Amino acid sequence: MASYKGVNGALLALEAFFANRLPAELRDPPINAGVSLLGSADIADSLSGNVLGIYLHRISIDPHGRSRYFPAQGSSASGEAQELPVNLHLLIIAVATSATIEADLMSWAMLALASDGQLDISQVAEVDADWGEQEILTIVPEELSIEELMRIWDVFEAPYTLTMPYVARTVRLRLKSTQSEGPPVRTRVFPMGRL
Repeated sequence: MASYKGVNGALLALEAFFANRLPAELRDPPINAGVSLLGSADIADSLSGNVLGIYLHRISIDPHGRSRYFPAQGSSASGEAQELPVNLHLLIIAVATSATIEADLMSWAMLALASDGQLDISQVAEVDADWGEQEILTIVPEELSIEELMRIWDVFEAPYTLTMPYVARTVRLRLKSTQSEGPPVRTRVFPMGRL
């Protein structure tokens, strides 16, 4: 089960996933494409160069996560939930100096995620050592209407560039464990040897 660093760990793991697989013909000159996590400030500024960007535009609580059974970690002995399952709503953005490079970056990213769209502890452990060995984060395309997508770009007052929405399911964030109180201590027993 991940700590609060689990969300950032998943984003950094996805960035490394793309960076390590980026084909040489896109990574090397003359294209020199790269992979980058984008924040809101980055999108509000003019994006330039040849970049495959990853933008986390929303985090939501997984509606089915609380009712799923996770052995050993899913609930405490009292049956109370000990985790907050969240989904990461991402935009994969292709920024390029030409339409050809933009299309190549996006189609390559879509194929990479379709071929192997899962992240596990081996990719996330550097950022969040609390990530569980059995946990797998699955990244799949998300339905987002053109109107919803355009509203996101309108907020930033930035020119639209090729964008594909994805959702990463599910990061299981560990809740703070509840403290229990026992009965007051009435006696103390100190073990002593024979006299």
